[in-house]
Amino acid sequence: MQQPTGFDVAVVGAGPIGAATARHLADQGAHVLIVGPAEPPDYAGHDGVWSGHYDQGRLGHILEVPLVASLLAARSIRRFGELTERTGVEFTHPVHSLAVMPAALDGREPSEWFDLGRLKRNAEDVGHPVEHLSAARLRDRYPGLTFEPGHECVVQRDALIVNPRGLTAAELTAATAAGATLVRDEITAITAEGPGRRLTARSGSSWTANTVVVATGASTNAGGLLPRRLAMDTFGATVVLVEVPDPAAVELPAIMYFKQRGQKLLYGGIVMSPLRYPDGRWYIKCSGDSLLGNPLTTRDEISAWVRTGGSTDDIAPTLTLLRELLPAETAAAFGQARVRPCLVSSNHTGHPYIDHADENLIVVVEGERGVMAADELGRLTASLASTGRWSDGIPHQLFQAEWL
Repeated sequence: MQQPTGFDVAVVGAGPIGAATARHLADQGAHVLIVGPAEPPDYAGHDGVWSGHYDQGRLGHILEVPLVASLLAARSIRRFGELTERTGVEFTHPVHSLAVMPAALDGREPSEWFDLGRLKRNAEDVGHPVEHLSAARLRDRYPGLTFEPGHECVVQRDALIVNPRGLTAAELTAATAAGATLVRDEITAITAEGPGRRLTARSGSSWTANTVVVATGASTNAGGLLPRRLAMDTFGATVVLVEVPDPAAVELPAIMYFKQRGQKLLYGGIVMSPLRYPDGRWYIKCSGDSLLGNPLTTRDEISAWVRTGGSTDDIAPTLTLLRELLPAETAAAFGQARVRPCLVSSNHTGHPYIDHADENLIVVVEGERGVMAADELGRLTASLASTGRWSDGIPHQLFQAEWL
């Protein structure tokens, strides 16, 4: 059957935020197109854009800064159950989430991210009770884990691990069930046509829409679809997967760990509870040392980074960390460690961008928390795209884009 070429709104990018945007627009009755490539089958011959959501687990918690990040996550997470019930796609499971960091910084004022008190207050402000554990109570509560001496934590016991692939599948299932048209292709150009826009894809197909939303995540600047570059940075990150033969034998919550000794930060990243990956094996997933060490600017640079498969230099420090953290008998049973390429981005304002790039052209990009907050970011973007104005209680100034 021939696809229609004219739409109310076209969403470019079929990751978590783009899929959520299309879903909320379709639920409002809009005639919606969503275009984005399927996940590439491998790294070695990859040529094109890449997405950070090609993964099995991200934290879904509200231990975030600034406060608006906690609020966006809370709004999004509270709809996950309804989305699962609606689509039949299971994409979450419960976990304790620990934010572990030094108790004191030699009398210095803590930075925003190194402030357990702020994390706790933010969580409580959005209605999630969390607990602050001293170093002694942390040892008592989680006796199977060994943290750096003098480190304390805030723990959220009703957190989730969110499967990004599953969340995206659920959003797309809901969007298409509500009437959205999904096309697996890559948009290469957006041009003005009459009162709207024409989108042209790598395959040669094209469509028109009254409004276009660009939701291409860390690849946004590299895609060249906007009239100017956003004030954001993109990095090629490495995920280290350490195989565990028996996940039931590994008592490991999800940990956001800032390990510091004296004035030196030894590790800053996420250690995830064991996750089952598409190869059927269970892995502990870690991100850390080289997270922001590989800046990328162009599409070709992104493609070249993906083809590397990730940095194997991250394996040794990850294994050292896990052997310190977990009991010796658990560490002795580790299987193969492997790496995977990932993309992360950060906006210069520290907030998501949801804004007009031009008349009838909207951009949305979050950065590192794009999975846990995706559904709410999609809802906010859909509202702006359908009405042309901002109507949420959070001031739009927080989300206005900065440009280079």
